[in-house]
Amino acid sequence: MKNYDAYIFDFDYTLADATDPVVDSFTYALEKMNLKKATRQDIINTIGIPIGESYTILTGDDSEEGIDLFKKYQKEKSDEITVPNTVFIGGARKVLETLKNRGKKIGIVSSRWGQRINDVFENLGCRELIDFIIGTEHVENYKPNPEGLFKMIEMMKCESPIYIGDSYIDAKAAQNANIDFVGVTTGTTSRKNLESYPHVAVLDNLEELLEI
Repeated sequence: MKNYDAYIFDFDYTLADATDPVVDSFTYALEKMNLKKATRQDIINTIGIPIGESYTILTGDDSEEGIDLFKKYQKEKSDEITVPNTVFIGGARKVLETLKNRGKKIGIVSSRWGQRINDVFENLGCRELIDFIIGTEHVENYKPNPEGLFKMIEMMKCESPIYIGDSYIDAKAAQNANIDFVGVTTGTTSRKNLESYPHVAVLDNLEELLEI
């Protein structure tokens, strides 16, 4: 195995669980727009995808007007409920603390708004564990486009990075960036699907990452 000097993580379902605030904010936005309510599972299946694309998947509407209105209402509710209702997944905090103690650089590249991720870590009292955060406001092209990973690698000035994520979108992004990938099965993408992409490992528990 390589001696990785930088660990780059996805956020939702890799490090953190924000299922309830995501479902509630999406439901709120759809209701404000007088649109058909989506099921909880349908909303969960879009987590990790940029919000505009999620809206189109849920409603079939790809109009700029509809997407912008949905984003407005979703953010309105998300601002209120996301930060206090987002929690770590399993041993994610221990993993970050251990990697930090080992002198590793730690970053997050996510399809979520980066400032929201920053606020979540502030609320959890461990913002110091993360060196850099890249969210949707920091890139023009979302995952699986490798722009975010390339920016993160440049910011970190690292030589041997690895990307860790729960989704096939993360796997594709790592492949497009030509960097090593570890999948975790804590999200909505199956082990079989994750294993169909180039990978160092596919883990059932993020803590297993510490053995790599």
